[in-house]
Parts: sequence; C-alpha cells; structure tokens
Amino acid sequence: MKPNFKIVMPLLIMVLLVSGCATRQLKNFKEAAAANNWQEIAAAEVDCKADDEACNQLHLLKGDACYRLAKQNTDSVKNYQCAAEHLEQGIHLTADWAAAEAVVGKRAQYFENWCESLRLLRSEQTSTAAATPYNQKLHACAREFLQAPGDLIPAATFFLHNAELAAIRFQINDTGSCQELKQLQQNESQAAAQAAQSRYADHHRRLLNDIAGIKASIPGCP
Repeated sequence: MKPNFKIVMPLLIMVLLVSGCATRQLKNFKEAAAANNWQEIAAAEVDCKADDEACNQLHLLKGDACYRLAKQNTDSVKNYQCAAEHLEQGIHLTADWAAAEAVVGKRAQYFENWCESLRLLRSEQTSTAAATPYNQKLHACAREFLQAPGDLIPAATFFLHNAELAAIRFQINDTGSCQELKQLQQNESQAAAQAAQSRYADHHRRLLNDIAGIKASIPGCP
C-alpha cells in the first residue's frame, strides 16, 4: 500500500514547524537569560510538545525565570506558582541530564527551587485544606530530590522533613502524633548532623526546634 502523500506531507510539515518553533524559542530564552531578562521569559507561553527535543529546557528555563522573579518579590505568589509548574514539567521531561546540564545548569538546583517554590506556596495558604495539596507535592518533590545526584542532600532532607512535620501538624492528636514526632525528631537529628557544614545548617536547626516545640505541646509526650 502506497502512502498518501497528500496526507503525509502536511503532517510532516506541521511536525517540522512545531519543532522549529521550540528551537527558536529556546534560542530566544537563552538570549534573554544571558541578559538577565527574566520578565521576557516568564511572560512567554512555552511553545512545544512534550516529545520535542527542546521542550524540557524551555520549561526549566521558564521555571527558573519565574523563580528568580518571585525571589525578587515581583508578584511572588504568581511567580512561585509558575516556577513550581514549569520546573516540575521540565524535570520530568528531562531524560538525559548529562546533556541538559551542559546547557541549562545543575539538576539539583532545579529540584531545590521546585521544592522551595512549593514550600513557600504552602505557607501562603489560609487553610489546612488549601495547604495540604502543596504539602503533598512538596513531599513528593523532596523524595525525588533525594534520588538526584549532587551536593544538595541537606536541602532534600530539609524539604522532606519539613513536609512530614506539616503533615503531622495538619492532623495532630494526642496519641499517634507523639510517636510520629519522636520518629521525625530522630530522623531530623541525623539529617541536621549531616548538614552541619552546609548552607542548610540553620534550616535544620530551626526545623529541629519546631519539632521539639510541637512535641512539647502534646500532653504526656516526652
């Protein structure tokens, strides 16, 4: 059976055009990033399909731009939401990190910024019901982060235990919560010791204090 070129050719042309759009947008994003023009990247709609070669890099670069703007207090909630969404997509679309890191930077840094965006978005919520989905995403992010090679394990354990503490606080009671807090305190003590020389040392110290304070608030919880 001969292919119907009247059908095949338009489809092929469309695929090439879409792929070309992603490649052009990646070039534009890189130029904007080199000029520290984060607003331009953040304002652009990512124009790619998941299987396009450049799609993961586009999402990573947009997520990074949104994160940088949020840290500058530029429409923080909106930009943290943008960062969380696009960093997650970019990370999950990246199959070859060795190739990607040569272009867009270290894998661990993207994980750190993704988790931090989720943590800060959770803190912006005004109810447990609204905060819980962000905390669940933070926990999932931290677990993935722990599997990523790099020197940011103290960051990953901080996000993991921070999410676990929040989950306990959201459903705290006088019986099961005490044992959960004891276990978390033990795990975090080990993580804090390992993080003592890292830039996350103070984060772990404060987290240990938070765990101890919540544990002390439960009657009969030694």
